Formats: sequence, C-alpha cells, structure tokens
Amino acid sequence: MARRRKATKLDDLGGLTVVAVLAYLGYPPKDYLLEWIVIGTATVLFWIAFLMPTKCDYLTQRRKPCDRGVRGKLRGCSDHGRWKRDAMWAALGGANPGRLFRVMWAAPDSRAQPRSVRTPGSPAESNAKRGLYDLLMLLTAIISAAGAVLALVVK
Repeated sequence: MARRRKATKLDDLGGLTVVAVLAYLGYPPKDYLLEWIVIGTATVLFWIAFLMPTKCDYLTQRRKPCDRGVRGKLRGCSDHGRWKRDAMWAALGGANPGRLFRVMWAAPDSRAQPRSVRTPGSPAESNAKRGLYDLLMLLTAIISAAGAVLALVVK
C-alpha cells in the first residue's frame, strides 16, 4: 500500500496557476479586468480559508498552538474544530447553532449543573479573538464571491 503524500502549498498553487493560465487564454484580462480582480480575490481567499494546507493553531491549555495539519485557516483538527467554530460564533456575539444538536451525556437524574472551569485570560478567550479574524476572512470571501457573480451577471 502506497503512503499518501503530504499536501503542500506549492502543489495547490501549481493547480491554481494552471487554472489561471486556462482562464487567461479564455478570458483575457484586458477585456474582463473587473471580473479578474473580483474572481481572483475570491479564489485566493477561498483557498486560504478552506483549502490551504496549514496547522490547526488553536491555543491549547499549555498556551502553545496545536501543530496538527488541517486544510484551511477556518478549519480545526479533530480535537479543536468545534472550539474554532464556537469562537467564530462568539465573535459574532452569539452561540454556535450546532450546539443544539450536540449530545450531552449525563444521567437523567443528575443534579449537577454544568459549570465552566475556565478562568479569565484562558486560551478560550484568546481563541475567541482569533475567531473574529477567521470570521472576517470568511465574510470577505463571501462578499468577493458575490461581487464576482454580480460582475459576471452585469456584463
């Protein structure tokens, strides 16, 4: 059985370059300049947010970033993905709607109430600030994609 090769940014950028060359031949920038700017920006932001090989970077309890490999800055590893999504929703000032579907395992007659064990200044607070950055990246990618669609429809 062959071992899977690790994803690299160079491989992904090579693929994006091939797509860009084909698009250049089909839609020259001198005729479609606005579309090239909008679609290029949206493509790069989408790649960074969801496809780029990177590290999880969630701050652990030891105040060090998680070094597991993931695809995209907005994604987290199997241990921290949920917390990164919660931090993005917290940056919006709300709670992750996915929490409604999480199963909480407790005895039906349990009197113990869930309580937070985090103290002020814990990694969760600093990750919530990182969630705002991730959220802004996501919103910028969505706005760029909507602008690309509008540019194509208007022309």
